[in-house]
Amino acid sequence: MEIIIATMPLWVAIVMLVVLQRPSQQAGLATLIAAIGSTLLFPVFRLFPGQLLLALVKGLATSLSVFYVLFPSLLLYYLLKSVDGMSLLGRGISRLVPERDLQVLLLVIGFAPFAESVSGFGVGTILVIPLFLALGYSSAQSAILGILGQMAVPWGGLAIGTLLGAEITNLDPSILGSTTALLTAPLPVVYGLVALAVSGGKKSVQRRWPEAIAAGVLLTIGVWGFSWIPGVELAGVLGSTLVMSFLVVWANRKLFHKLFHKLFHKAKRKRPVNLVNSARNSSEKTAHDSAEHGITKVSLGQVIAPYGILTAILLISRLVVPLKIWLKSHFVISIAAINLNLPLLYNPGFYLLLTALATVTILGTVVHKLRVITIQAWQQFIPGAIALACFLAASQVMQASGMIASLGMAAATLGDKYIWVAPWLAALGGWITGSNTASNALLSQLQQEVSIQSGLPLQWLMGAQNGASAHATMISPARAIIAATAVGWSGAEVFLLRQMGLVVLGAVAVIMSLLVLAVP
Repeated sequence: MEIIIATMPLWVAIVMLVVLQRPSQQAGLATLIAAIGSTLLFPVFRLFPGQLLLALVKGLATSLSVFYVLFPSLLLYYLLKSVDGMSLLGRGISRLVPERDLQVLLLVIGFAPFAESVSGFGVGTILVIPLFLALGYSSAQSAILGILGQMAVPWGGLAIGTLLGAEITNLDPSILGSTTALLTAPLPVVYGLVALAVSGGKKSVQRRWPEAIAAGVLLTIGVWGFSWIPGVELAGVLGSTLVMSFLVVWANRKLFHKLFHKLFHKAKRKRPVNLVNSARNSSEKTAHDSAEHGITKVSLGQVIAPYGILTAILLISRLVVPLKIWLKSHFVISIAAINLNLPLLYNPGFYLLLTALATVTILGTVVHKLRVITIQAWQQFIPGAIALACFLAASQVMQASGMIASLGMAAATLGDKYIWVAPWLAALGGWITGSNTASNALLSQLQQEVSIQSGLPLQWLMGAQNGASAHATMISPARAIIAATAVGWSGAEVFLLRQMGLVVLGAVAVIMSLLVLAVP
């Protein structure tokens, strides 16, 4: 009976979003009401008023970190959109990688994992979706492709969730990172093929399946190898950089072949100069044509600059250790009672805000439209923020009342057969919380206890925990809301859950199968 009661809020969320297809705000509110109602009606999960209020405030506190990232990212998007910068950036990507199928692979397996690895918090989704829109894909395609790009979540935010799971269970972070990479090894390839099918159908898959497999394998090998050296923190950044480099070189292999051929055969120096001049003339012609047709009044360099600034300052803030320590210890909003620890200068939202302010200066012409642009960003932000706060508050109520612990302990009674359940429990934690970090914080101790009692190897249980929870976040209400907000499509959460649900369930099944094979 306890299990049935504990799953009630989850069933409410599923019914509201998938069956009744209600907007995320309504679904989030209904889920929160169901969670609160369960604590009021059933003594086994009873919370005193003070405990209930504390859980609700914790949910809001958890939301603040996401809000801090989401609004500045929307502001940056609308700033660039106001000068048609996203279209110009899309044309720039088209020139860098002319073939559309390779563009999809570049963004899904390369750029999105890179952005997520640098910043976390779903920033990869927020940054990549406008690029798909600029390349001419529909809102539905762009949202799905943006979510598929979340394949490197275990290494997101410089592997903050993986590091937390390792710390809780006293595992070496490199071991946990590499084990996670092995258990999720086929998934980048699968997501790459799915991305081709979504963007161009069966023909795209037939044309570019070798490149999808190569890029996916390269990402897996990259995150596995880089988890050992230099370490799990940079594994996602370096692995995705490897993929992007490969796809750019492959897309321009004929040009590179000609250049190398000329170089090794002592070609005249004037030829490379002419190539540079030709590229410069082409760029100038594109800018002239764009201005002539009234498409944009800014250059490609002005549009690229904000992304370059964002990447540079994020990497500096994460890789310069003394600066990182200072940023994490100054201007921190910290309230232990509600588990709030928001380092204002270290959170990715701060760097998105700085980038947005820098963009105003870089673009120049948007200054007089700044008020209107801010209002547009705010109007798109509010519905998603309300829904997100409701879902996260519901998850905190479920945790405080013991509902999640009850589900976990029931699973732990299975003994060594628990190996079949561990990935699904981890996925449930990721789906509820919308965060790999939160799921690891919630369930890592349980995984460790089951390992002690059953003799199942901890590193493999935690690898499944880390991987399955991360991939389940792709269709969590919180992430679906972020994607829907990024495309400006009210009600897209329902569509995304229906379209991506089977893909993610299949991903968890793959992790389970590999876990069973790995553990004798």
